Amino acid sequence: MLITGNHGAVVHWSRWRSLLILVVATVLTSACADLVTENIQPILNQPKVSQYFIGVTVLAMVPEIPEIVNGIQFALYNNISLSLEVGICIAVQVCMIQIPLLVLFNTFYDVGFVLLFSDLHLWASIFSVILTNYIFMDGKSDYFQGTFANILGTALVVVYFVLLALYYFAPSPAGC
Repeated sequence: MLITGNHGAVVHWSRWRSLLILVVATVLTSACADLVTENIQPILNQPKVSQYFIGVTVLAMVPEIPEIVNGIQFALYNNISLSLEVGICIAVQVCMIQIPLLVLFNTFYDVGFVLLFSDLHLWASIFSVILTNYIFMDGKSDYFQGTFANILGTALVVVYFVLLALYYFAPSPAGC
């Protein structure tokens, strides 16, 4: 495997070294996620903070930090298309791999995993899919689009904050 450093230097890693680093990073990331979920109970007990907000911010973002960091690094190296694709793939990974595996695991070993989708989740998901489709409609994104790219970037940040506010002010689900 070839890894390009900051100054264009190429680092040669063997497959075993790459696999070992990937396994260690996976274990450390899962340990961080486990630590967060164990220590989040005091925040969940406060009536001011919605459980939806904690779920879509802290609990959803901690295991995805490596992908977020990669997306930011690609954007810093002027590879906006790859940065956006990495960001979109986070949601696809959760929807296509993680949730079905959790449902399958719950079938054989009942851990009480239940999927509840309220109207809030449904409309936020539909809105996000439509917006993402609109952004990727032209099939390219770069810094040379000028003002239009800046408006889209700003629009994405504004929409993200609108969705965060929506989940922050949403009441916690009954029975949780």
